[in-house]
Amino acid sequence: MKANIAFCPHFHQPHFQLYHTREEVYRNSYVPWLEFLETAAGEPGFCINLHFSGPLLLWLAQEKPAYLQRLRVLLQKDGCSLIGGLADEAFSQLSARPDDILFQVREYANLTTMLLGVGPQEWEGIHVVEREAGEWTLYHLAVAARMLGAAPVFYLDAETFYEPHFNYPGGPFDYCRRHFGFHDPHSLTTVSHLPPEMLFFGLRDEIGGEEYFVLPVHSEFRYRLLKRRPFAAGDHSLIKPGQYVSYLKDAAEKSREMARKLGKELEPVIVIFEDAEKFGQWSKDPQGDTSWMLEFIRLVREDPDLGFCGLRSYLKQEGYWDTYPAATSRSYPEWENWTARRGIRGVTFGDERLRKVIARQRDLEQRMQDVERWILQEVEISGLPRLLLRDAVMDSPHRFRFVEELLAARYPQELARAYRVIQRVRNLAYQEDPRWASRHPSYGSCAYFDLQGLAYLELAERLADRIWEQLKDDAHRWPEVKIRDWDLDGEDEVVVRTGHQEVVIHVRRGQVIFQHAIGEKQGLAELLEYLEKEMLSPVTYSEVLALSHSLIFTETDSELREEFYPEGGRVERCRNSMGVSFAALKDGKWVPLEQESSGYRLLSTETQGDEAVISLEQLVRLPNGEAPLSFRVGKRFRISDKSMAMTIEVQVIDGKLQEPVCLVPELVTSVVPSDERELQPSSWLGIEGEGDEVVYEVVRPGTREDSDRSEVSLMPHPRRLAYVCENINGRGSTFRNSLFWELDPGSQIKQVVIEPAVKSYYRGYVFPTHSELGYDASGLLIRPYIEISEGQASFQVEFSWQLGGGPRRDEYRHVLHLL
Repeated sequence: MKANIAFCPHFHQPHFQLYHTREEVYRNSYVPWLEFLETAAGEPGFCINLHFSGPLLLWLAQEKPAYLQRLRVLLQKDGCSLIGGLADEAFSQLSARPDDILFQVREYANLTTMLLGVGPQEWEGIHVVEREAGEWTLYHLAVAARMLGAAPVFYLDAETFYEPHFNYPGGPFDYCRRHFGFHDPHSLTTVSHLPPEMLFFGLRDEIGGEEYFVLPVHSEFRYRLLKRRPFAAGDHSLIKPGQYVSYLKDAAEKSREMARKLGKELEPVIVIFEDAEKFGQWSKDPQGDTSWMLEFIRLVREDPDLGFCGLRSYLKQEGYWDTYPAATSRSYPEWENWTARRGIRGVTFGDERLRKVIARQRDLEQRMQDVERWILQEVEISGLPRLLLRDAVMDSPHRFRFVEELLAARYPQELARAYRVIQRVRNLAYQEDPRWASRHPSYGSCAYFDLQGLAYLELAERLADRIWEQLKDDAHRWPEVKIRDWDLDGEDEVVVRTGHQEVVIHVRRGQVIFQHAIGEKQGLAELLEYLEKEMLSPVTYSEVLALSHSLIFTETDSELREEFYPEGGRVERCRNSMGVSFAALKDGKWVPLEQESSGYRLLSTETQGDEAVISLEQLVRLPNGEAPLSFRVGKRFRISDKSMAMTIEVQVIDGKLQEPVCLVPELVTSVVPSDERELQPSSWLGIEGEGDEVVYEVVRPGTREDSDRSEVSLMPHPRRLAYVCENINGRGSTFRNSLFWELDPGSQIKQVVIEPAVKSYYRGYVFPTHSELGYDASGLLIRPYIEISEGQASFQVEFSWQLGGGPRRDEYRHVLHLL
C-alpha cells in the first residue's frame, strides 16, 4: 500500500496590492514556480493541486498574460489540478447577506473557466480563506459546491478542527476542581474521538443536510517544507528533502498501522498546504528553493511507498474514513492566537478602525435591502402572500440572482447592471488581507487597502441612491441627518450625508470619527460607467482615490489606549478629528492637562437650507493641582455640501486661571500620499498667514534608535493651511489630493504643532518597525494652541478639500515639507 501526498500550494495577492510588492513576488516566486512546474509536470507520478486567489488571477490577466497562457497549458497536463475558492478571497461570513458565498464561488468559477479553461466540475476541492471556518461558512460553501457541480472538499487544520483530547476529571475544564477543589467524576464524555494518527484520511461531515469532506492539514508538514533557513534567532534546525520525506513516511506508517488495527484497508493521505510565496519570496533564493523542491519530488517519485495525489481524486479512489464532525467556528493555531480565538469577527469588530469598514458595508447593505424589498413587493404569485415570497427570497442563497433577473426583465437595463456592479463592489470590500494582516506582529498598517475599498463602497452607495430614486421616481433631498449607533459601540452618532460627503460625529466624544468625500461623478450613467469599467473585472491599478476618499479614517493610536492588564487587556482608540484638549504653560513649555468629563450631550440637530447644524455641549473639570478649573465647552458643526465648519466656545465657570491655559483643538486627517513604483511618497503643508509671527513646531517621527525630533520656526499667524498629497499609482499615473483648513483670524493662537496623526499603533504587539507610523502611513494632526483670555476662548475652522487636484508649492510663500 502507498501513502498519498496531496501537495496544495496557495498563490495569493489581494486587490489593491502595491506595484512594488506584486512585481517582487512575481519575480522571486511566481516565475520560478512556473518554471519548476513545467519541469516537474512532465515526470510520471507527479501531481499537484494549485490554488490562485481571484485577485492574483486578475492581475496576471491584466499585467502578465503570457504567464497566464503558460499556466493554462500546464493545467491541461495530467497531474496539474486546480483548487477552487472565492473570487475575492473574501471573508463573506462578515456579510449581512446569505447569498455572498454562492456569488463568490460562482464568480471564481467564471474566472477559472475563462482564464484557465478549468470549470468548477474539475476542481480538486475548494480553498477556505485562512481556514477560518464556522458552520455558516462550511454550509454555504457546500451549498455553492453542489449548485455548481464542484466537489465539496476542504482542507482544515487537524490541530484545531479535530482536537484529539477531551475533558477529564481534574482537567483544565473541570469546574468543580477549579471552584471547589475536588475532581468532578461527571466531567467525562462517551463521545469517541480519533487520535492524531488517524487524521490522515478523508472525513465526512454535514451541516443542515449539506454533505462535505475534509482532508486534515498538519502544521508540522507545512512548517518543515522548504525549511532551509532559520525562522528566527535561536532556530538552528534545517531540513533537507530526505529528512522531510522520512517525516512523511513515518506519519504515514503510523496512520496505516492504526487503520489496519481497526479493520480498514485505506491508504492514508498527507496534505501539504503552504503559501506558495514561501518558495522564492520568503527566502529570496528561488534557485535554492527550486533545487530543494526538485529533490523532494524526485525522492517521492522514486519511493515505492509514496505517491502524489489530488484531493477529490483521493476520495474517489479511497473513500472516506467515517462521518466525523469538525470542531467548527475555528481556525488554525496561529490564527487562533492572532485573533484571540474570536476569529475574523473578533478581529474586525474588536478593532475600532476595522469596525468602521463594517459600518460602511452595513450602510450599503441596508440601502440595497430597501431596493430589493421594494422590487419584491411588486412580484405576485397566485395564492402566495407577498411577504412570504419576499422573505423567502431575502433569506435565500439565490437572492442576488433572483433580483438581478427580475430587474432585467421588468425595469430599464441600467438598473440590473447597476445592481450587479454594486454586488461586485460589496463583495470585493470583504477581501481577506486588509482584515487580518495588522493583527500579525510582522505586518504594518494596512489602511491603504481599506481606503480603496471604502472609496468604491461610497461610489456604490451613491449608485444605489440613484437606483432608489428611479424606483420611487423621487429625487434624493440633501442633507440627510440621522441619529443612530453607526459604529455599533453602544453610543449614538450623528450621521450626515450631503451630495458630496458623509460625516459621522460621535456624540459623547464630540469628535468626527469618520468623513468621506466624493467628486463630481454623481449621475446614474456616470457612476455606472465608471464602476463597471473599474469593478466588473477589478482593475489592477486605479485612480479611484482621486474621485472618492476617506478624509478621517485613522489607525488606532497607542497613545489613546485604555489598559486593563499588561498581558494584552487593552483597547486602542482611533485619533479622530475635531477633538479638544487643554494645555498649561509650565516652565516655558505647553504641558497637556488631565481633564475629567462625562462627555458631550447633544443639544440640537437641524437643517438650515442645504446645511446641517449640530450643537453639542460638555462640562470639563481640570484638576490642575491646587488650582482646579471647570469649563463649559460648546461645539457647533455646520456641514455643507462640500465643507465642514466647527466652532468651539470655551468659558470658565469655576476657578481662576493661575497660569496661561490654552484650548487645543485637534485637526486630523488620515489622507496620505503614495508612490507605488518608487516608494518615495511626497506631501507638504502650505501656509497663508498674516499679522504677528507664531511658533510652528513640526514633529519628525524617530526610529527605534532615535527619538522624535522637532523643527521649530516662526511664521505668520495662520489663516489658511493647505495639505497636499502627491499620488503615483502602479501604472505611473499621478494625481494630487488637497485638504484645506480656513482658521478664524480672531483666535489668539500661540503656537501650532504639526505631527503624524498616529505615531504608533498596537505598540508592543506589532514589531516596532511596523508599529511606528509617520506622515506616510497615518496622516496629519494639526494642533493650534488658543490662549484662554478673560475666562473664555473661541476657535473656528472650516475644512474643505479638492480631490484629484490642488495648488502648487510655488503658490505659497511658506511651505513645510512633510515627506
